[in-house]
Amino acid sequence: MAGFQDALAHQVSGDSAPLLELWSRADDVAILGAIGTYARGWEAVRTHLLGASQRLNWTGLSIERVVTTVAGELAMTVNLEHMTRQVDGAPDARTLRATQVYRRENGEWRLILRHANPITDEDRAIERTLQEDGSRS
Repeated sequence: MAGFQDALAHQVSGDSAPLLELWSRADDVAILGAIGTYARGWEAVRTHLLGASQRLNWTGLSIERVVTTVAGELAMTVNLEHMTRQVDGAPDARTLRATQVYRRENGEWRLILRHANPITDEDRAIERTLQEDGSRS
């Protein structure tokens, strides 16, 4: 888990190698990424990550930890991933809400699941409404 941020920074800037090293090679791994749909099984996840990295050009990655839980041989992280890039000379920013599940294999933590999707302006507006409605209850 400690190397995840560095590996993700490489992934979103076009280099999948460090992130691929963190993944389990088992058939029960899956990714539901912020690009594309999903992949299940090591070979499909590997192919997905290699293809996705070629479409990304994000920099300035920072990870905001929301929750980290460890229970026996499984661990989970929930993060907000903030990143920027240049599009037609102008800065473009996005934040992903992301969940990773890790399993200890041969004494090392390996990724077995990643789910990430962007937070949109509509999501932010809905959350403000939810918070306002909830505070009146």
